[in-house]
Amino acid sequence: MVDFPDKIIFLYSDSIDFRKGIKSLSNLINTAYPGSDLKNSLFMFFSKDLRQVKILEIENDNIWLYQNRLNDAKFIFPKCDKTVQITSFELKLILRSIELVSHRKR
Repeated sequence: MVDFPDKIIFLYSDSIDFRKGIKSLSNLINTAYPGSDLKNSLFMFFSKDLRQVKILEIENDNIWLYQNRLNDAKFIFPKCDKTVQITSFELKLILRSIELVSHRKR
């Protein structure tokens, strides 16, 4: 499993069209966070059926896109109205599909 210990991690609460690539997801982030410096950040996006996740990692000069699909399970993540910041530990729990008991809204 990929580890992101020193990143700011955001969970995007709305489902997305999984045909979107790096450019479309970057535009979505820039619209949600206009004028913000988002270097060294991760953004998690989920499909409508919660079987797929995309993680967009923004570094200084690079943008990485990770994708995972579950065959017989669904990802479980905290219900929220907006995009929330989570910890790297909470990210690991989500990627392992373990339900979070509590989460912090920011």
